[in-house]
Amino acid sequence: MCRTTGKLQAPTSDAYDPAPDLSLAKIRAVIPKHCFQKSAFRSTMYLLQDLAIIGALYYMRPWFCFAWWSPLRLLWWNMVGFFGWCLFVVGHDCGHGTYSNNETLNFLIGHIAHTPLLVPFTGWQASHRKHHMNHNHVENDHSWKPLPFVTYKEFMADPLSRIFRCSYGMLLVFPIYLLSHTGDFCSGNHFNPWDRKLFDKSETIPALFGTISILAWLGGLFYYIDPLTLLDAYFVPYLVFASWLSLVTYLHHTDPKGVYYREKEWTYFKGSLSTIDRTYGKIIDYLHHDIGTHVVHHMLFTSIPHYHLKEATAAVKPVLGDAYLFDSRNFVSAFAHNVQTCRWVDQKAHVVKYQHIDAEVCKTN
Repeated sequence: MCRTTGKLQAPTSDAYDPAPDLSLAKIRAVIPKHCFQKSAFRSTMYLLQDLAIIGALYYMRPWFCFAWWSPLRLLWWNMVGFFGWCLFVVGHDCGHGTYSNNETLNFLIGHIAHTPLLVPFTGWQASHRKHHMNHNHVENDHSWKPLPFVTYKEFMADPLSRIFRCSYGMLLVFPIYLLSHTGDFCSGNHFNPWDRKLFDKSETIPALFGTISILAWLGGLFYYIDPLTLLDAYFVPYLVFASWLSLVTYLHHTDPKGVYYREKEWTYFKGSLSTIDRTYGKIIDYLHHDIGTHVVHHMLFTSIPHYHLKEATAAVKPVLGDAYLFDSRNFVSAFAHNVQTCRWVDQKAHVVKYQHIDAEVCKTN
């Protein structure tokens, strides 16, 4: 049973506004001013915390992986991959300029956080910026935009598309997304600085820096570490990291009550109101830097660092009222439910919500 709060009950139609009396300026006005303050020192403490934990896990690896049959190996893989995801979130702040007020520092720390995760910082920053500027637009979004019905049928007919977009296999789609160039559901090749689908000419040199950083990192790994050890100690945890990234971002933007827009009905503010807040439990929320607090983040993504998002959200919720979406379900059950329920959207309407498998059967009969 879906327990997402909020009453965005939009029909599939051509007109809808979840909060006609609100604006971004009104939202900003109720947030305490100190929530907009960025602290390089505080951000760096979170960076060092993540790096220290990952370093400690690698130091303790022989205790977990003392034999090929050790059941603790699975636990170690998952812990390293999860804290890789936490490190990514610090780089996420760098990409938005909320790590500090210094652009050069944000650029350098972003590469320190993202390069070991094989994520080209400038490429990710470019596609993620386009996602934020077009969030929940059916055609223009760059992250988990919904599939129109005809496209959904095409994806279901193609084995790879079905696995990596329409089933639980979507947890592993992130590295494919980073490398893909063609198609309406990718942003461009994040490793290719000359990919003009993704990068402006002014971004070529910064993007090249990110790609060279990753190539140098991989070259060092393969030079000093044998391939089997790398597979076990690095690439398997990498897949866990990628799964966490896909899981969290999917749940941010995919929900039965979410509303998605086309053409004149889309506005930046309405798109931000269709993102979903959730908790992953107090411990996980703290460790991955409250990334589940997402509605306010999408409204003011260049202004509020992650450590102020919960306070900012508490200030905004009374103003948003029923327009605020929060999913109280356990995140595992929410993911399992949404993969089966959020399948496709109407092909032409300007305001749409996800349809499910039963609706698909009705549509085709």
